[in-house]
Amino acid sequence: MHSIVRRATGGRACPLPVVGITLLAAAQVLLWTSGACTPSAPPAGNDNTNANDNINSNDNINSNDNDNVNDNSNDNTADKLLTVAAIGDYGDDDDNTRAVADMIKSWNPDFIITVGDNDYSDGAYRGTFEGLELAIGQYFHEFIGNYLGDSGPGSAENRFFPTPGDHDWGDTCDDPDGLDDYLRYFTLPDDSSGNERYYDFVRGPVHFFSIHSLEGCEPDGVTQDSVQGQWVQQRVAASTSTFKIAYFHEPPYSSADRHVDEGAHMRWDWKDLGFDLILSGNDHVYERIVRDRLTYIVDGLGGVDIHGFVDTPQQGSAVRFADDYGALRIDVYSNRLELAFLTVGGMTVDEFTIMAAGSNGEELDPDVPPVTQGDWYRPGVSATWQWQLQPNAQGDINTGYGVEVYDVDLFDVSDETLAILRSAGRRVICYFSAGTYEDFRDDADEFLPAELGNTLEDFADERWLDIRSSNVHAIMRRRLDYAVERGCDGVEPDNVTAFTNDTGFGITARDQLAFNRFLANEAHARGLAVALKNDLEQIPDLVDYFDFAVNEQCHEFNECDAMQPFIDAGKPVLSAEYADDFVNDPAARAAMCADALASNLRTLVLPVDLDDAFRFSCDE
Repeated sequence: MHSIVRRATGGRACPLPVVGITLLAAAQVLLWTSGACTPSAPPAGNDNTNANDNINSNDNINSNDNDNVNDNSNDNTADKLLTVAAIGDYGDDDDNTRAVADMIKSWNPDFIITVGDNDYSDGAYRGTFEGLELAIGQYFHEFIGNYLGDSGPGSAENRFFPTPGDHDWGDTCDDPDGLDDYLRYFTLPDDSSGNERYYDFVRGPVHFFSIHSLEGCEPDGVTQDSVQGQWVQQRVAASTSTFKIAYFHEPPYSSADRHVDEGAHMRWDWKDLGFDLILSGNDHVYERIVRDRLTYIVDGLGGVDIHGFVDTPQQGSAVRFADDYGALRIDVYSNRLELAFLTVGGMTVDEFTIMAAGSNGEELDPDVPPVTQGDWYRPGVSATWQWQLQPNAQGDINTGYGVEVYDVDLFDVSDETLAILRSAGRRVICYFSAGTYEDFRDDADEFLPAELGNTLEDFADERWLDIRSSNVHAIMRRRLDYAVERGCDGVEPDNVTAFTNDTGFGITARDQLAFNRFLANEAHARGLAVALKNDLEQIPDLVDYFDFAVNEQCHEFNECDAMQPFIDAGKPVLSAEYADDFVNDPAARAAMCADALASNLRTLVLPVDLDDAFRFSCDE
């Protein structure tokens, strides 16, 4: 058994034994900023009548000039090395493709990558040189090296790197020569793979892998153990680049209502192979999915008819959009990739950043505004709750309480328990420690030695973290990603009062404010509710950022008045007490509960181990 420490104001500690669970390590790390804009009407000519029903599970789509858009880095654009445009399912001779092409060219990208179905030309032209000229050359000739068309000048150096889709084969794999015109039209790297159907190249700190994903079309196979798969594994293992991006046509995961699971054969062990981002198309939607600590993007809104979404999205689906055409922009820095999906209507649908492992380039902004736009769970002030982080004597989480909210350990709670709670209509809040290092967590080796501070009193294997470190921020983002993946409705980040403790780092109140606001905004950007744990001194500066409070021992230490800003804002205060008097003396407990109800606090008397050994609720 190991203990963590939950801090109340002034550094009081309460021990809590917990059990570890596997958390996959990640070479690179992900953060979200708040993407933002109200979806526009569908473009003219789009007959997709149901797209708006499933636009975005989180509705965190805000306008470019929205005050809630966060700038998560203080680096200026002079540090930018490259701008890359990624486009998919475009290639039609019409105004929609032209609008996307014009938007991309307004970015002045260094080069363009595509995720397939480059050629949507009509009838007999499709898959031919003439069709490619209509579908691509008229829009992007200035990026194509050794350009053979007649739409304008080409590029002295190739700056257009496509991957094939089924339309590029002429919609059929029956003809083994069906890709010949495509291969003649483009001049692509072939020095490593020996062909141009799949290839790789390095630009700046990024190693790009263009992979051919079409079963039946690729003679070298498309599975991880195929000839092509073995080539990918050898090349990525030998790569010294900071970032590795794979892109291909058929998505491993997608919530779109077409081509369901057609790309399942592309569910390679991408994270274990060392990749940082997987891009695909085929489905004419935009979607960001986080699975096993890796981000998958479906980027198929390049200009051809828009698809919709199924009713039940893929596990880990964070953002879904199908209401306008657009493309993905990737700004490359030495220590990060900043990505945004932008539409021709001027919307920023999604923004996120992939940080290099161990990067020290990020400094949190304590004055960042709160993320307030989105469709995450927002409990009311009367929300009842149960808090159990440890199994009970029967080795279980007691799922039998008729409450609105269950607060459980993010890593330890079983999938079965989560399913039971969801089926009972409970909202699930997932607990993790954000401010301390716990040596029993399986991601413990991801923290750097310099980030580990003083040992917590009475807990020799737990240490304060330097919450100013970008690597610490990255690990917390991955924990938030995991909360999304597990289907949590919200999170309870613990140990967020380092500035009131002797951490060894000299953490200031302003440092803590920046970190706590960072946690809240990152949670909201993922569609998660978020609790402020204790930190009474900063409540006036944080109440607008958090959805509710989880407090310990405010009755015992006469601090409950500090929680009033949450109540005034219509946000619940979920309170726990452990004092022996409240446990063993019914009269003392009744008096405390009277005060709690008068103050509109949702108070429980619990064992300090939070193992459901007993439970008294002031609301019952």
